[in-house]
Amino acid sequence: MTFTRRTPVRLLIAGLAAATVLAACGSSSKSSNGGGSGNTAAPKQGGAVVFGAEQWPDCINPINQCANSSWLQWLVPIHVLPRLMELDDKNNFVPSPLLAGDPTVSAGPPMTVTYKLNPDAKWEPDGTPITSADVKFSLAAYLATKGSLSTAGYDQVQSVGTPNPQTAVVTFKKPYADWQDVGGGFSGVILEKAKFASTDVSNEMQSSIPFSGGPWMLESFSKSQEILVPNKNYWDKDRVPHLDKVTFIPTTVTATEVQDLKTGQVSAIYPQPVVDNVKALTNQPGITTAFGPTTQYENIWFNEKPGKPFADPNLREAFSYAFDREKFLNDIVKPFDPNVTMLQCAAWLPSVGNWCTNQDWADVTPDSSKVAAAMAKSGYAKDSSGIWAKNGKELLLHWMENTGNARREATQKEFIPLLAQQGFKIVTDNSSADTMFQQRLPKGDYDFSMFIQVTSPDPTVTSILSCGQIPSAANNGNGQNDWWYCNKAADSLMTTSDAEVTDKSKREDEIHSLDKILRQDYVNLPLYAFPAMVGYRTDKISGPVTQFINNPESVFWNMWAWSQS
Repeated sequence: MTFTRRTPVRLLIAGLAAATVLAACGSSSKSSNGGGSGNTAAPKQGGAVVFGAEQWPDCINPINQCANSSWLQWLVPIHVLPRLMELDDKNNFVPSPLLAGDPTVSAGPPMTVTYKLNPDAKWEPDGTPITSADVKFSLAAYLATKGSLSTAGYDQVQSVGTPNPQTAVVTFKKPYADWQDVGGGFSGVILEKAKFASTDVSNEMQSSIPFSGGPWMLESFSKSQEILVPNKNYWDKDRVPHLDKVTFIPTTVTATEVQDLKTGQVSAIYPQPVVDNVKALTNQPGITTAFGPTTQYENIWFNEKPGKPFADPNLREAFSYAFDREKFLNDIVKPFDPNVTMLQCAAWLPSVGNWCTNQDWADVTPDSSKVAAAMAKSGYAKDSSGIWAKNGKELLLHWMENTGNARREATQKEFIPLLAQQGFKIVTDNSSADTMFQQRLPKGDYDFSMFIQVTSPDPTVTSILSCGQIPSAANNGNGQNDWWYCNKAADSLMTTSDAEVTDKSKREDEIHSLDKILRQDYVNLPLYAFPAMVGYRTDKISGPVTQFINNPESVFWNMWAWSQS
C-alpha cells in the first residue's frame, strides 16, 4: 500500500462493509476479520516463500523520516523489533509478548505507567536479556534523534525509572490519554541499547538491524529484496515461525503486482484495491482474494508551507469547492467499492466511537460561485485562457502522487481536465514512493497530494497537526506535520484532549470542536474510508492469512503462523 502513516497512529475503524468489493466483482472469498485457508491440519514446518511489497522504503530506520511510510513498518519493525503494547486482531491495545502482563496505570499526579518485562525476553543473536534500560533508551531516542518522525507522546515523558532490569516506570509530565502508543501501538519500538553509542540514532539502521526482539530476524535488506529468517529462540513459542525464510520483493506497479501473483513469482500481495487488480484476480485458479475494513482513510492534503500556493487559505477553500468528491467516488472508487460513502471529517472515521460526527465537510460540494469568490479574495481573476492568474502570472499547481499507483494516476488523468474547467492549471509531479514519503513530504517539496493515513484506537492527531510537529531546523527536522498546518487554537484543543484521560464525553466534545477548526481552515479535503485487500496463492501458503487484514500492522503481521501449503 502506498501511503504515509501517522505516529502515533490514532483510530479504529469497525464498520466498513467487508464484502462490498466482492459483491461487485465476484471475488473468490471474503473475510472481514480472522479466517484463512480453512486448513485445520498441523502447520507444515519449513520452506521459503516470496511476497510482494507495493511500496519499497529507501531506508529502514523505524524512528526517523525513513519511517514515513507504512510499508517500512510492515516490512521490518513489526517482525524484528519488540514493543510494549500492541494491537490484537480486534484492534484493542493488549500487552505484547515483551510484557509479563498488563501494565499498571496510576492517575497520580503524576501519571505513571509501570511495565513488568517478561524475564524470558532476550535479544538475538547474542541472547542478552531485554531490560528496562532498553526501554528507557528507546523512549529517549525518539526525542534525541535528528529527523525523528514524531516526538508526540514521547515529549510528555518526564522520566523512565528502572528500579530493576524487569521493571520500567514511565512518569508523564501530565495525564496523557494515548500512553499505549508510546513505545508501542502500531509504530513504537524498543531498541537494544547496547548496539548504539548515542540516543541520536538518525544515522543508524539504514539498511540493516543486526538484533532482534521479535519472531523474525532481518538477514538482509536492499533495493531489490528483504530476507527474514525465524528467530528460533523467540520466547513466545506460539510465535516462532513455521517458515524457514520469507523474501519480500518490490512490486510497485499495479499491473506488475497482479501479474507476479498470477504467475506465482510471489505468493501473497497486500495491494490497494483498484478495479484493475480486483477484476484481474477474480476467479483465478489457486488464488484467493479477501477484503475487509481497515484503519485507513484517503484524503487530499494541501501543503501550507510558507511560499507554497496552498499556504493561502482562500486557495484551499476554492479548490475544495472545485473538486467534485461525489464524481471521484462514483468514477474511481465505486467500481471496486460500490457501497463507499463520503468522509466528512478531517482525521477521524464515523465508525469509530463518537469522534467523527461526519458533518463538518458535508456542505463542501461543487460550487463555481464559491470558487470564484474565494479566488477573488486573494486577488485572482481568470485570464484570457480561463486560468486563474494574479499580477499577470498564471497560477500553476503541482499534483504529487507515487508512480505506479493505478488508482491515483487514473484520478489525475480524469480530474486535471475537470479542474481546468474551474480555472485551475495543474500538472502531475509524481515520484517513486520512497522519494515521495521519505524525502519530498518531510521537506514540503510538493503542492498537494492524495494519500492514505493509517490510524490507531486513540483519536489524538497531535503528531500530524500540531505546530510543534512541523519539521524544521529549529526542531532538528522532527515531526510528521508534513502539510505545515499551524493554528494555535487547534493546538490548544489537541493539548487539552490529549490530557483528558477519564472523561470520554468531554474528550469527544474537544475532538468535535477541533474538527470544526480544521474545517474552517480547509486543512485537507476528506474523501473516504479505505478498504483492505489481500491476494494470496492457496497452492503456496496456508494458515490464518487474513486474520489481521483489518489491523494497522497489515495482513503480514502474523506471518509466524503461516506455512507452506
